Amino acid sequence: MRFDHEALSWWLFLVCALFFVVGSIRAGDPVFLGGSMLFLVACVVYLVGRRR
Repeated sequence: MRFDHEALSWWLFLVCALFFVVGSIRAGDPVFLGGSMLFLVACVVYLVGRRR
């Protein structure tokens, strides 16, 4: 079985995006929150599209 390093890297990006969202909420910064949410959505869209 071949290990998919690319998939692992995208899952790690997703985890990082979640930490960015939590950090922006704790900081109370709406611009940071908006950027973090866009990053999170982009990671999810990429992972969903990758399955097809």
